[in-house]
Amino acid sequence: MISGTRNLKPFSILVLFTITLLACSATFPLPAFALTEMEVNPVNTPDGAVVLIVDGLSAPFIYPELTPHALDGATLEKARLENIPFISKNSAQIIEFRAPQTFTEGGHSVLVTGNPDADSEFVSFKDANIFDILHQEDYLCIAIMEKGDSWSICAEQDAVLRDENNSIKNIEIVLEQNEHSPDLSVPSGLLQVMQDKADRAPGYVTSKDTRDRYNGYNRWGIETACAVVEYMEKNCPDQKYLLTVNVGAVDMSGHYRDNYGYIDCIESLDSELLPLYELCEKNNLAFVLTADHGMAFSAEGSKGGHQSEKFSCSDEAQMVPIIVHAQDVERRVIEGEFGQEDFALTLLGILDIPDRPRFAEGEQILLTGHVNLKVKLPEKGSVELRKNEEVISSCGNDDQFLFLGLEPENSYTVKAVLNSGKSLEEKEVFLKTCSVIDFYNKNPKTGENDSVAAGSKDETVSAGILGEGDSIFDLSSKHLAGYLLIGAINLTGFFIIMKIMRND
Repeated sequence: MISGTRNLKPFSILVLFTITLLACSATFPLPAFALTEMEVNPVNTPDGAVVLIVDGLSAPFIYPELTPHALDGATLEKARLENIPFISKNSAQIIEFRAPQTFTEGGHSVLVTGNPDADSEFVSFKDANIFDILHQEDYLCIAIMEKGDSWSICAEQDAVLRDENNSIKNIEIVLEQNEHSPDLSVPSGLLQVMQDKADRAPGYVTSKDTRDRYNGYNRWGIETACAVVEYMEKNCPDQKYLLTVNVGAVDMSGHYRDNYGYIDCIESLDSELLPLYELCEKNNLAFVLTADHGMAFSAEGSKGGHQSEKFSCSDEAQMVPIIVHAQDVERRVIEGEFGQEDFALTLLGILDIPDRPRFAEGEQILLTGHVNLKVKLPEKGSVELRKNEEVISSCGNDDQFLFLGLEPENSYTVKAVLNSGKSLEEKEVFLKTCSVIDFYNKNPKTGENDSVAAGSKDETVSAGILGEGDSIFDLSSKHLAGYLLIGAINLTGFFIIMKIMRND
């Protein structure tokens, strides 16, 4: 029997307070964020995506709809391709897709953040990139980066292979790991596959022939990507992932060979692409081919550039391809003006993820025939979705809901009721693209419906009215009481232990 706290050692006191804390935690649990998915209409969500970024690939040199020119006005030879046109016919192809920053670091940063002014530091900000969004959805992020391996993009990967020397002549591929979640780890077998491919990389560029070395550099990247997909298919079929691949020899050919060496390298890469595309198709992975920037030439037979002022304003430097294949992506050629800042939201939309990077300024290019709506509540409750006053879906006992397969260019009404019995203000939304409605008001009011157009640059619709003293980081009274009690127990325990230690 315990007669008094003075006879107890500090460690025993700590154990007692830990037990009490656990008991209170069970009584007043921390808010848990779950997600209920409802298929309003059938969708074929990909099991992941492979994004192939061909460094320096200019759309005018590969698109049949465009013609490349030198800065002096001369018409230049186009690449003669077989596989890219075949893939394009089975995909969505966007004709005018421009890079706002025509250099490698800038192009990659814009692609993954959705912000046209992004740089490497920008990528590192919290929730600023597609990798942050995908990690929240339990995706593994894997990368094979010959170029474009900025420190911030590498840090966002669970596993990444990169060329430490950024050199074909002195290639040195290293494997790096980062832990982003204790519940999500890279399979050891995949790490072994990646390390084996890293060790074999120098063998791809041993030829004395310049052309063979450049083509071997690209081949290593494509074959390594295939090995990753094959491993995941066989050993982790239920794990969703994003594989980002950058191949760098096309860019180097433009800089160091000339426009003929440039298109020769493109043609060689084209001959290597089909196995990777077919693996993606077989395994229900979205396949995306794009570039960080293009390549321009002063004249026929000259060496190319893209970053300096005289090159950067040209169509050849700014216009990059984007070709997207997935089950639900409509096969068509898309005209209109788009930019790399639209890529992040477009990729997330293909994966049926409505969330957007924190500082994204681009817009989703709707490539599927459906849109999705995510609804967030401040605590558990139920949500009813109506179209033309008819209930089309309803679900409950959760705090996040994802309605899949909605018809774009239509208005929907969202009604939410918390489990506590409080009704939240109804919201009417006109969905142009995938969107999010966030109900955050702790004192919900009913009233006239608000009509909100969702799908523009501000796609997160905050529902509810904040009164004086309210906060968007609102907690229910039960959660608040729990937090206060836990805090009081912690403080009391701390002071008692300190007093005992002084007495001892």
